[in-house]
This record gives sequence, C-alpha cells and structure tokens, in this order.
Amino acid sequence: MGASALSAAPALAETAPDDAVSIESIKVTPDPVVIRGHDDVAVTATVQTVGAEDVKFDFEPTGRGGQPDCNPCPGAAKSSSGDWKTWEKTIVLDRRDPDGDWVVYVEATGKDGKAVKAKAYFSVKHVAAKPPYRGPRATRIEGFDASPEPVKKGRKLTLDGKLSAARCHNDWWWDGNVFVVGGDRCRDDYRWSSWRWLGWQEIKVYFHPAHGGKWQYVDTIETNPDGTFYTKIPAYWSGTWKVVFEGSRGLYGSSASDYVKVVR
Repeated sequence: MGASALSAAPALAETAPDDAVSIESIKVTPDPVVIRGHDDVAVTATVQTVGAEDVKFDFEPTGRGGQPDCNPCPGAAKSSSGDWKTWEKTIVLDRRDPDGDWVVYVEATGKDGKAVKAKAYFSVKHVAAKPPYRGPRATRIEGFDASPEPVKKGRKLTLDGKLSAARCHNDWWWDGNVFVVGGDRCRDDYRWSSWRWLGWQEIKVYFHPAHGGKWQYVDTIETNPDGTFYTKIPAYWSGTWKVVFEGSRGLYGSSASDYVKVVR
C-alpha cells in the first residue's frame, strides 16, 4: 500500500558539539527508488547516532530537492566513544505513491531527554513494467537416439526421444496442456526456467543418406502423453536420421538428429 504522508517536520535543530546525543549519518537505499508497474519497492533509511536512546523516522514526498544523504549530519559529534548505534526504518512504496523528491526526517532522543533532528532526501521514479511475454514458447527434443549403431543392413533401427515445452517465460507457465499465469512459479525474468513434457504432438521422421542427396520424408509419429516417442524403421544406408516437431499455435518448432552407420 502507499506510504502515508506524515506531519510536517519541525525546523532543524542546531546541536552543540558537546551535546550527549547526535545524528551522525542518514543513508537511504535504494536511491533513486524505481517502481515498475504494479511492483512494491522497499525503501530503507539507515541512521547512525551517538548517545541516542530512541530514534523516530518520518517519510513524506516533497516538491523540492535537497541533499541526498546526510553524512555528516549537522551537529554530528563524530564521537570516538562506544555509544554509536545504527537504526533502520523500512517503508514500502508502490504505484500509488508520487514521483519526485521525498524526504526522511529523523529525530534522535538521548538519555537526558534532549532531541536532535536531521533529514535526507531521495527520489522516486515510476516506469512502465515489461508486458508479459505472449509469443510462441520454445520446445526441444531431448535424448534423441537412433540405435543400434552400427546396424546391419535391413535390420530395424529404434528411434526414440522426448518432446518438451518451455514451462516458464516471464509470468506464464506451461502445465502440460495450456499456458496459465504462473504466479510465484515463474521468477526468471524473461529466461526459460524449466521444461515439461509435450504430449499428443506430431513428430516427422526424415533421413539423409551419407552418399548425398536430399532429406527424405520417412514417417510421422505422435508423442505419448508424457512427451516420449518411439518407432522402428528399417535401415538400408548409412546416414543421418532426423526428427522434427514443426511447431503449432503458441509453440516454436524443434528438431534433433543422429548419424547411424549401416554395415553388411
């Protein structure tokens, strides 16, 4: 949810060098804060103090710029004592929070009740999110093998392998039948993260003789529900066997090949 604007900050108090409490530094990360589309972004202010017993933070947008980080802050003691402390406060900004300059006000209170104040500025920027990928999904043929090798002339070769489809692309996920919105299953940011079998798809078989010539169509087979395929074909000449998935709506094509020597 959006960060609520808090009450206006009081004027910056001057701190004498011998005061017991001081704010040494303020750092805001990230800076700038880049909010993409509907994303939420955590913003953290880290404060170093000397002699502080309590620290309060206020974040709010402002129409004017200022010093990004406070280091050293006005009135900082830069003490060498062991009373240094680090304090943090995190807020979450989203698309409902305004662009532009923001300020974090910090108030530190010492043991004696005295308070000192400081502030630091950071910027917020909104950018359009990348649209979900809706193009064709990659496919691949895994473990394709033509065996035995070598094979005697006229004997049958076994051709087998497995057809798979890319499971994740941005926030889309392939469940084996349809593409669905992936939610937390897909966190790969435009890279394939895993693969799943692709059943009931046609695979075409081709052969290219070693002595030359063109690719010859041999047969069409269908993948099983788990994506595997299997067939037996007589071998008469040495050459390369290739299986091809030509693709379909929403799926890219893919292929694999294997060379087999035929002996007498």
